[in-house]
Amino acid sequence: MSSLPESRQLIDFRNDRDATLKLIDWFDIERVRSAKVLVIGAGAIGNEVLKNLALLGIGHIFIVDRDTIEMSNLSRSVLYRAADSGKDKAATAAKAMCELNPSIKTTFQKGDVTLDLGLGLLRRMDVVIGCLDNNQARLYINRACWKVGRSWIDAGIGQLNGQVRVFSPGNGACYECALSDAQYEEMRVPCNLLASKYESEGKIPTTPTIASIMGAVQVQEALKLLDEERWKGRTLSGREFMFNGTVGEASVVNLPVKENCFAHSTMDLTKIVELPEANIQTTVAQLLTMARQHLGDGAVIDLNFELCVEMRCPNCKTSTRMLCPERKVFREQLACDECERDRYLVTTHTLGGTPSDYEENFLDSTLADLGVPALEIIEARGQNGVSLYLELTGDLTSAMNPSVFE
Repeated sequence: MSSLPESRQLIDFRNDRDATLKLIDWFDIERVRSAKVLVIGAGAIGNEVLKNLALLGIGHIFIVDRDTIEMSNLSRSVLYRAADSGKDKAATAAKAMCELNPSIKTTFQKGDVTLDLGLGLLRRMDVVIGCLDNNQARLYINRACWKVGRSWIDAGIGQLNGQVRVFSPGNGACYECALSDAQYEEMRVPCNLLASKYESEGKIPTTPTIASIMGAVQVQEALKLLDEERWKGRTLSGREFMFNGTVGEASVVNLPVKENCFAHSTMDLTKIVELPEANIQTTVAQLLTMARQHLGDGAVIDLNFELCVEMRCPNCKTSTRMLCPERKVFREQLACDECERDRYLVTTHTLGGTPSDYEENFLDSTLADLGVPALEIIEARGQNGVSLYLELTGDLTSAMNPSVFE
């Protein structure tokens, strides 16, 4: 007769890939299998995070990354192979994860998180894990997650050192709270200073070992956030875990909370109106009509970005119509075609207010034409000050549909 406990005798270690996980008393396998986790960035840290999520069997994993694989990635990326050079990181990582664990579902998107990620996707996630290599993206994700009330886990690495921070709305500091005034000012880009399309992101010299350590801590914290009641008071929410690999030391510190932090703006999720329309179908005029059906004739809609509608030359007085997010305009585009002097941008983020000639020109444009991402949530404001949020829920099926690989 076996001396093993009855519960352990019932586990099929030979045929059940989850057998060992079932021995962990706090591991809620049903909760893990139903979880939705968004991973932003599929580089060195992202590879480690995605690998761990796949091994744990997280039910549905969403991946967003804008880059393609280079040979130099292979020394730090467990999911990529030499034959993958030139392929999209998000798609390649998603396929490799499904090969690692066929029971999981993956969805991937190639895009810039600051431009292409709808708030409707974020609000449907249980946890967001940031594996980012720039602070502007961190600023954006922090505000977006806070707006829809979702926790996110950030990590950063150097050659041998790294840190992990967990930011949970209503439970301690956010990413911007943790910045010093000097850091915050350094990261802010003046509104009249556009990026150059020739600027390349700095390559961070690091090792696969530190990426592995920090990615593991991120996933471990994600597991805790999936079972918050059990781990209450024992997560890294509002705190920072720091690992100094040069001397093999680790520490945890509380992050300061800034009073009246601008990033703490939240959305009343009870005021979301789910529309059957999608971003590629709905025009500006149609969205304004929907807003006014709920809030009255004077309602306006506020985009979540500055929309560039025109470039004007102060020298030769020429103008060029545009229709794209300001963040997609590069410095090189400012040179006037007539006199080569720099033009300036005319932008707006409010539609439907004081009539303007440029607005008349794009009322029939779709929201996708304006750069509004799929499954976005857009605020509508009435003249009485009442607001509600219009979600392009018609994008839900395509945004949440698991990837299919040949």
